[in-house]
Amino acid sequence: MSWRAPQGGGPRIPGFDSTDNVFSGGSAGGPPLLSLIIAALAVGLVGLFLAIAFGGSIGQGTAAVPQPTRPPAVLPTAPPAVLPTAAPAATTAPAQPTTAPSGGAAGIPTEPLGPALVSGTGTPIEIGTDAALLIFNKDRVTVPNGPVTLTFKNLATAVQHNWVLVQGGDEVASAVSDVAQAQVRVTRNAAGAVPPADTPGLLVASPMLDPGEEVTFTFQPPGPGTYEFICTFPGHYVAGMKGVLVVE
Repeated sequence: MSWRAPQGGGPRIPGFDSTDNVFSGGSAGGPPLLSLIIAALAVGLVGLFLAIAFGGSIGQGTAAVPQPTRPPAVLPTAPPAVLPTAAPAATTAPAQPTTAPSGGAAGIPTEPLGPALVSGTGTPIEIGTDAALLIFNKDRVTVPNGPVTLTFKNLATAVQHNWVLVQGGDEVASAVSDVAQAQVRVTRNAAGAVPPADTPGLLVASPMLDPGEEVTFTFQPPGPGTYEFICTFPGHYVAGMKGVLVVE
């Protein structure tokens, strides 16, 4: 006994025609399935390309936007150190001249001196020296009581002279002359033979004058009386260079 399948290839499934081809569409004339798959893949690829392209553009746009930059931090700097400077060297005052204008050595008087020296004017008198001898050109002068203004001139041609008034006679004059000679040893110059202002018995003394020089000064004698005047240049008094001033 044999069995054969029924014609038509077996039972039929409702709604499905065995002659339909899945790759060529159905009997209804719809698009083939393969075409749908290819279309879907194409759409996906296009979407992927678009995503990559836009993603790159966005990334580039984002990178192109300049980011705000912060200004560089300014670190505080310490003020420049002030180095101590040495104090300027003290300047010394210019040395005072030690040479007397007339005598040319330190310690030699250049102006009249003595306790009887006063300012102003008084009875004018003039006394000079001899041109060659160690004498005054006047050995006696009389004045009224009061201030006396003396102009003393050295008329000698080669020797220095001065004029010194003492309160007394020969004894006081000799003592004053001795003090003047001691000043020569101090000043190491004959022009320094002038008694200091505080010499006992001294009233007034002129500085030592070179030949041709003169000096004028005012003095006040103690009162009426006779006062001796001398030259105290070394050796002149002992040689007789003296005179008297009589105050009436």
